[in-house]
Amino acid sequence: MTGRKRKKDTTRPPEQFLELADVLTYVGQVIARGVPGGVWVRAELASVTDRRHLYLDLVQLEGGVEVAKCRATIWARERFSLEGKFRRATGGGFGAGLKVLLFCTAEFHAQYGFSLNVIDIAPEFTVGDAALKLDALRQTLLLEGVYGLNRLLPSPTDFTRVAVIAPAEAAGLGDFRREADPLEAAGLTRFLYLEATFQGPGASASLTRAAARARALHEEAPLDALVVIRGGGAVTDLAWLNDLDFARALATFPAPVITGLGHARDDTLPDEVAALRTDTPSKAAALIVRTVVQAAAQAQEDARTIRAQATAWLLDADAGVSWAAERTVRAARRAAERAQADTDALMRQALGLTPARTLARGYALVRDRRGQPVTRAHEVQSGERLTLEFQDGALTVRTEES
Repeated sequence: MTGRKRKKDTTRPPEQFLELADVLTYVGQVIARGVPGGVWVRAELASVTDRRHLYLDLVQLEGGVEVAKCRATIWARERFSLEGKFRRATGGGFGAGLKVLLFCTAEFHAQYGFSLNVIDIAPEFTVGDAALKLDALRQTLLLEGVYGLNRLLPSPTDFTRVAVIAPAEAAGLGDFRREADPLEAAGLTRFLYLEATFQGPGASASLTRAAARARALHEEAPLDALVVIRGGGAVTDLAWLNDLDFARALATFPAPVITGLGHARDDTLPDEVAALRTDTPSKAAALIVRTVVQAAAQAQEDARTIRAQATAWLLDADAGVSWAAERTVRAARRAAERAQADTDALMRQALGLTPARTLARGYALVRDRRGQPVTRAHEVQSGERLTLEFQDGALTVRTEES
């Protein structure tokens, strides 16, 4: 021996080793001893997969950065009771983006790795988290001085041009259009529809973009109102509307905002900052129809007043009125009678606004391939398929290609 240390032979296998399954089994035993029984876990649902059992991806975010994640499972035997408990408290089911408080047991499986088994849930935490978020957003808008700005705008006395933000092809949009389409068919109100996503991680950006498009439309030609509608939903679904950027856009919108968000019991931030709140899309449309009818009735009353004043002036006129004065009186009478006739016609239109009555008068209702009314020639594309709706049926035609 020379006193030098003998170099270890790394090519020889160790005399003792463990199989992978043995190591993972040992890890599972350590976890079971370290986390005995169940523990309450607070997390956010990143995704939910329904395969008889519910598979949850849980994450913890700090400052928008993911700092922890793991899988959790609600087994079929607990699913019915837990989903029912959650739905009764929130009005909806489990979905991505929700904050949850789960009572779980920890498990480490040699084949499937670490996961949590959910055996109970505290739905009041989810509801409370949404309320806390709403209050924080409300306070931010108050500090910015914009919370009540839209409510200061005067309520519209008529509606001739209206922008509408709604989910694409939603039932609530259909309810709204059943009331509003007759106004557009009669040429009384022009509705400009803007599609947006109302729930899920993409809702904030989608709603904010729609509000920006509505503002651009207002700059092109003034809007009488911006309407935001969607059908009814769970508390957890409606919570996606409590978005700071979207609420700020509505609060500072230069025309009155009307909401019809399909709920009466719970507040959303758009409801709070809007000039006018209704409970459903149908009620939002009814408000517009009622206002247009009232405007027509007021115009009719004004015409009657003008005619009565002109008549009274004629009766009081001196018998020796000059020829020029008489001509002026006759002109005033004719103007009053024309105004009366115009307002009577408008009133008849406003009070009889239904597609059936319009078709019965010999008109046809033109719809595009999506079933939307077409009111201007420049909206029709070359080669587009159109549906002509008559009183006794409908025909499908295609425009000539240029």
